[in-house]
Amino acid sequence: MLLELASRIDPGRYRSLAFLPNGNWLPQQLGARGVSCVIYESKTWYALIRNMMTLVKSEGVDLIHSHLDDQNFSSSVVGRLTGRKTVVTYHGAPRLARQQGLRRRIKAWVPQHFATATVVVSDYLRKLLVDAGFPAARTHRIYNGVDLARFSPHQGGSLRAELGLEGPAKLVGMVANLRRSKGYEHFVQAARRIVDCIPETRLVAVGEIEETIAARMRGLLGQLGLEERFFLLGFRSDIPQVLRDLDVFVLSSTDEGLSIATLEAMAAGKPVVVTRSGGPQEIVQDGETGFLVPPADPEALAARVCEILRHPELGARLGARAREEVERRFTLTKMVSEYEALYQRCLEAH
Repeated sequence: MLLELASRIDPGRYRSLAFLPNGNWLPQQLGARGVSCVIYESKTWYALIRNMMTLVKSEGVDLIHSHLDDQNFSSSVVGRLTGRKTVVTYHGAPRLARQQGLRRRIKAWVPQHFATATVVVSDYLRKLLVDAGFPAARTHRIYNGVDLARFSPHQGGSLRAELGLEGPAKLVGMVANLRRSKGYEHFVQAARRIVDCIPETRLVAVGEIEETIAARMRGLLGQLGLEERFFLLGFRSDIPQVLRDLDVFVLSSTDEGLSIATLEAMAAGKPVVVTRSGGPQEIVQDGETGFLVPPADPEALAARVCEILRHPELGARLGARAREEVERRFTLTKMVSEYEALYQRCLEAH
């Protein structure tokens, strides 16, 4: 999301500068698109704030835009101390609003009171933040958008060949970092039911792996006898290729702000089966552009996946309508335009 926004805003009006922790993929991608990056290695929160303040002053930054809970705290402090406008974006249910303790309450309070504007990626999140004390007038919903050109539904991928899948084999997949809120254990449990129903099915999970959770998942896969049928692929940079080879995309989250991966699968013309976990209800029209199922319900998830696999014409119809929905409501052009308008309002505000 940061990559697309920083590289696509109008260069005649804005210059983007990314302030990032040490990393590989994102700095490389930003650099390839001509966006300058400054890498920091601050070991304490106050060193991070000091380094950010130095950068803001030396580069003549007019507006700071941050993402996620801790970063939103830091940017709001820096904005307050330097007199710069600050936009904070929340992509998921803010843990700051739900955790106890003085430190967490402070980190929630600062963006609430110091940020010029707060952005959420769904109406579901907007309600959560407003209920938690964020000012309604300064809390704005801007849906994430995807690059339709990258997710063409008319091209083949390379994942099936990589996995050695041939003939009638079906491929079901989920793209989401392996962490608790993604409900991967429910996907694995559903996988057992799917394989029992359609034995030639294989399943994949794509995303950064948190080892503690991955160990539990591998144990569950072993208990269910799925070691040869369910693959944890880890981080991938070729998501369009992955999605093109799926017969069904699933999302088993128990709590989800919006789900860019679901939008990408829909843009690729794939039928999706996702949980009613917050933001997904604003993306998918049940029975029209995909299927919605209750969270933490492997049986319901498996039943809808099997329904699509048994009836390819149903999957084709859902996928085509899903693509149309993304074209209508969730494009990068629309997202960037709305952020640019918000930036302008913030910069003009006294």
